[in-house]
Amino acid sequence: MMGPFQFEGPTAEAALEEAHRRWGPKGAVSVADEFLQSRMLVGELRGSRFWVKGRGSTWEAAFADADARAIRASRRKAEH
Repeated sequence: MMGPFQFEGPTAEAALEEAHRRWGPKGAVSVADEFLQSRMLVGELRGSRFWVKGRGSTWEAAFADADARAIRASRRKAEH
């Protein structure tokens, strides 16, 4: 959840700080140039691979998507 975190504008630095807060030193952000929408990616950098946890047209939307994916994943696990 976003909690007390507030962006001071659409900066990659603020997004990277939030990624580190959520996922520790492996937290990372990226921009996907090949997509017209949902270009902002947030997730973890594991070795040389970037694991997408959320994507959106803004950094805020990407983190909201990461929250939604986490909730959906926990519901899928609970249904079995």
